[in-house]
Amino acid sequence: MRSRLVDMLPSLGSIRPLLTVIDPAAVVLACIVVLGPTPPVAVLAAAFAALCVCRSADLHRSRLVLSVVEDLPRLVLAAGVAALTLAALTSPAAVAPVAVVGLVSLVLMVVLRTGVYALAHTRRRSGRSSHAVIVVGAGAVGQRLATTFLHRPELGLRPVGIIDTSPGLTSRDLPVPLLGGTDSLERAMADLGVEDVVFAFPDPPDDHLIELVRRCVQADHQVFVVPRFFEMMGLDHHRRTEVIGDVAVMRLQRWGLRPPTMLLKRAVDVTLSATALVLLSPVLLVCAVGVRLETGPGVIFRQTRIGRGGRPFTLYKFRSLKPHDTTESATQWSIDHDQRLGRFGRFLRRTSLDELPQLVNVLRGDMSLVGPRPERPFFVREFSRATVRYDERHRVQTGLTGWAQVHDLRGDTSIDARVRFDNYYIENWSLWTDLKIMCRTVLAIVRHQPDPRAPMLLRPTEDDAARPAEPTVSTPPGRPRVLHVSMPTTEGVATVLMGYVRDQVARGWSVTVACPSSGWLADAARGAGAQVVRWEASRNPGPGIVREIRRLRRIVNDVRPDVVHLHSAKAGMAGRLLLRGVVPTVFQPHAWSFQAVSGPMKRAVTAWERFAQRWTTELVCVSHSELTLAESVGIATATTVSPNGVDLDRFAPATDRTRTQARRRLGLPDVPTVVCVGRLTEQKGQVDLVEAWADVRTRVPDAQLVLVGDGPDRAEIEARTSDLDDVALVGVRSDVQTWFAAADVIAAPSHWEGMAVAPLEAMASGRSVVATDVEGMSESMPRGGGLIVGVGDVDALADGIAERLLDPELADQEGAVAREHVAARHDVNASARDVARLTLRQFHRSQGTADVLMALGPMAMTSPPRPPLPRGGATVPAAAGPEA
Repeated sequence: MRSRLVDMLPSLGSIRPLLTVIDPAAVVLACIVVLGPTPPVAVLAAAFAALCVCRSADLHRSRLVLSVVEDLPRLVLAAGVAALTLAALTSPAAVAPVAVVGLVSLVLMVVLRTGVYALAHTRRRSGRSSHAVIVVGAGAVGQRLATTFLHRPELGLRPVGIIDTSPGLTSRDLPVPLLGGTDSLERAMADLGVEDVVFAFPDPPDDHLIELVRRCVQADHQVFVVPRFFEMMGLDHHRRTEVIGDVAVMRLQRWGLRPPTMLLKRAVDVTLSATALVLLSPVLLVCAVGVRLETGPGVIFRQTRIGRGGRPFTLYKFRSLKPHDTTESATQWSIDHDQRLGRFGRFLRRTSLDELPQLVNVLRGDMSLVGPRPERPFFVREFSRATVRYDERHRVQTGLTGWAQVHDLRGDTSIDARVRFDNYYIENWSLWTDLKIMCRTVLAIVRHQPDPRAPMLLRPTEDDAARPAEPTVSTPPGRPRVLHVSMPTTEGVATVLMGYVRDQVARGWSVTVACPSSGWLADAARGAGAQVVRWEASRNPGPGIVREIRRLRRIVNDVRPDVVHLHSAKAGMAGRLLLRGVVPTVFQPHAWSFQAVSGPMKRAVTAWERFAQRWTTELVCVSHSELTLAESVGIATATTVSPNGVDLDRFAPATDRTRTQARRRLGLPDVPTVVCVGRLTEQKGQVDLVEAWADVRTRVPDAQLVLVGDGPDRAEIEARTSDLDDVALVGVRSDVQTWFAAADVIAAPSHWEGMAVAPLEAMASGRSVVATDVEGMSESMPRGGGLIVGVGDVDALADGIAERLLDPELADQEGAVAREHVAARHDVNASARDVARLTLRQFHRSQGTADVLMALGPMAMTSPPRPPLPRGGATVPAAAGPEA
């Protein structure tokens, strides 16, 4: 990195000092000219107010485009604030002269700033203040930027070459020389002495370029990037974005961890750690005595950890238990639930007091107060092989706390998520960020932490004693007891759940399903070999939640599960309110509940989900977009993304012959047919489909629409279709695969989802799907495998359906592509393996036997038998439910 004085004090090499001086000077000069002798305090206050406004409005930063016209609105604000400040500190009789002061201040600001900009332009044109720049990307945008820089030297960037990997490209095609491919960028910058680079849509995809951009930032180069959709940004752009001609470029933040800032960070570490050791010495003494009494000699636990640059150091902690040998402590992943952990040791861990001796590590320079948590050499080797960018955590000093830790990514949580959070912290470091993390760490320590043991959740009540005891399920050693709690018991949630149940039963685990007695889930789970207990619950929250929690408490006390898996919003609410982290808790929303509401209720539900994540050991999202939505509202707990799967044997591709046979079997006429499978509810959007059907039947007069499913919107849909003989509502059906086989096109007009199951089943059946752009849809539908339209776009929905009914060959081609995609990426066994892996990880964590090899090792392939059809008229999984 550069370490010249101009880099330590960047303002010395820019016009920032002049801009910082002229604004308050303009206010002082205006006061002298207009008011004459004035109290100095009032004048200085007005000047300082103008300075603060200009500073916060980013008017003191050196930019590529220097224009007083662009600055004028913010200068008016600065002059107005200065005048108001002056008026507040002077007599009321001086209001009119003060207004004149504001006007004169504005004029002087404009005049002085115009002079400074003219000086800067002159120096840039002469080359004294210009910078050589390399443009990465020889496309239309890159060439336009290079040409603009050549023709407008007052911008201060002088292009010396273009980097691009396009085949057949030569310098004759470009306004500046071609310097090679992207792998030549760093060498070219070093050879030509270039410090600035602009990335303008080069050929390699973004995920290949991000590492190159990161290295440029870390080398302290000034990096500009052309953002996607820059054409739509206009002039109301981000403070780091400027418009060069007709192209918006964004200036990336300079590398924060320079030598002077590292020195400042170290000074803060030494000061705070030394102060904390003095102030906390009584606490340290009490902890040492407690450890000595409980564990015997050896109060301080020493362990080798990996620090900055991969260098090992000895980390200090208060001993909470004694491992059997050094190998155990070096390779065991989590021992929070070890039976050797005494009461005082458990207290130390719950309150993080066992970490206090690491203040000595901070004082010695082994660690920093804030940074990525240090890990043992064994785990560093394993995680480095398995996790992308894990080694990059060691670019800075490891820390006592960090960005990942204050987002509840500690202990047995996702390594990939921790790596992403740690690297984000490193690349966006600031002293203010460190202070925020330290404050959040204190709050996290003082708030209540649940005891990690799993005892009886509450004392048995008289009602419990009066009822017959439910047998506790026995499980062979080393195999987990898993409790699945679900509401609803039909549609997609139950379909996905049954995939997990079949897989886990086939592994020899003890599996219990708690669910309401309605629906087919209970019979299907029992047929698959799982224990089933009755847990009556409604779909929506209400006064009955107290009764539902009490019933669930009895179930948990009877089953004594190692892991509890909560499915959907209602089970997630009842389960987390009950367990509060006492038992490892996996929550799978199957589409977020806050998507179903609006206004104050939406804010309340979102706030609940943010709060309840502290009681969520691991979150399961069925799509990356569902995870992105969670992160956008502040849900950042450890997460596994496991896309929904389909039973490929049950949903086989159908031919024209089987389509005709299926229609005959179902009593349908042999005409173009559209099928929509799902619960009749607002979420699934059947009302939109019925509205679109008027347009479809006009263009395809002999077509028919079949709605498979039932739900609260049935009465409304029946009223809308009562006079239509080409729309049929057939209710919930157990032979959903036959309905898919009978269809030409499958419609999925949902309003929100996690990843809908019905479209996956339709694609597995080789059918073209016209769906809306909800969460998970773009991930599950391949290019050329159907059509995705906007949510609620009735016209586009009608056009897509009609086009495929009129062109059966197109629909068949899309169906073939869709089937191939689902077979490759959405096998139900693969999804079940993902969930089995995280369940097994949480089980070993609860037993204190987790290690990295278990976490990274491959899961055995399983092909569990499909459960028999439930008796008594119950239906088998038919469609994606409201939460799936």
